[in-house]
Amino acid sequence: MSAKEVHWKLTVEEYAARDSPESWTSPLPSPETIISPLRSDSTPSPPAPPQPTQTLPLPTTPTLGINPVLTPANALKLDLSFPSDAFRSNRQLTSALLAEPACTPSRTALIVRISAGLYRAQVQIRHMSRARNSDAPEEAVTVGDVLTAIQRELRQYDTGCTVPAEAEPYLRRRIATVNGYSENRSAEARQATVAAEEKGGGRLVDHLLGHTMFAGLTLQTGQPDHCWQLELVVPERYA
Repeated sequence: MSAKEVHWKLTVEEYAARDSPESWTSPLPSPETIISPLRSDSTPSPPAPPQPTQTLPLPTTPTLGINPVLTPANALKLDLSFPSDAFRSNRQLTSALLAEPACTPSRTALIVRISAGLYRAQVQIRHMSRARNSDAPEEAVTVGDVLTAIQRELRQYDTGCTVPAEAEPYLRRRIATVNGYSENRSAEARQATVAAEEKGGGRLVDHLLGHTMFAGLTLQTGQPDHCWQLELVVPERYA
């Protein structure tokens, strides 16, 4: 036999039989073992897990901000028991400051609750032009509107028959120290101021029992944002 001659070990018939599907190492499953998706005994596919829904942010309501000079952190040092002329002449109260909105967003009406000592009241505040004339157009309440309304409320004369016994010492102290806010005044002028402060007797501010120093305004808990609380402390004048 020549070295270049090749002899097949298998005949053509044997090779065809060897290459048939029956001779493969991993035979195909018989038709009986194939489960049709349309048959009733087929196992259903597990349901796809629910996709998380996207939660959209809810619209937010703008938070009301009280003017910084009216907040406890930056409260103007104003003794509300001094006479109105002393209040108006306070150097802190510039025209520009008094004209600023009391809050942002602005409000055309506010309610300030006063609660200290023996006194409880709620003061309704509107812009001064509106307070004097109900036909005037609504305007934003200003810093000046708030401070003026509170000071006027507390400086009213006490219309009671007698000043409460607890308030008597504070009435006397208010009168005795009325000249503490003024300087370089003659003795006659100072005596006139004392006489004017004595006239009419007690005032509502005496019912605060010494809590007469403005310490800022805060929002009342659980109330609409136009309802505020007046914070007060005892000044050195009454210490």
